[in-house]
Amino acid sequence: MLLRQATMADLPQIEAIIRDGRELLAAQSIDQWQGTYPNTAVLVDDIHQGWTVVLEENHEILGTAAIIPGVDPTYKQIEGQWLTKQAPYLAIHRVAVSAHHHGRGLAGELFQRLFAQIDQAENIESIRIDTHPNNMAMQHIIKKNGFTETGKIDLSDMGAELMGVKDYAYERVTAHVKVEHLVQTTPA
Repeated sequence: MLLRQATMADLPQIEAIIRDGRELLAAQSIDQWQGTYPNTAVLVDDIHQGWTVVLEENHEILGTAAIIPGVDPTYKQIEGQWLTKQAPYLAIHRVAVSAHHHGRGLAGELFQRLFAQIDQAENIESIRIDTHPNNMAMQHIIKKNGFTETGKIDLSDMGAELMGVKDYAYERVTAHVKVEHLVQTTPA
């Protein structure tokens, strides 16, 4: 298996995998991705920005995710507290795996390969991710891969279809984070 940056040639397979994810969520009565998000324009922008990665095996894309650097506007406000201050972090969005390969642990494989690359980057102190409160499978994968639940984020600023939606937020501190960048909490 290979983790690589996506190209525009990968767009049809990425769209098919996102469709698979949308259908799986709908079958589980989870209201995540049931509107127009993520649409083709978002996926194209992710690829053009160099944010999309794909997990590939034998020239078939098995999974995809967007790895976005910088300050994520949806993560500026949190009901809770991030583990790190507003230090350099990456946000993971739009994680999906092919319906033809469910049950192979591909989301975990995708995360582990990402972590191997991210942990080598000395300027990245943490990774943040969020998911719908009813998406128990993704919550399990996120926690299993070393993320800590930090609170809830409000997605209302992302459009009318997400008005009132509050996702669970998670953070994973990288191996080389400086202690002074961790949020200090006062003992109760």
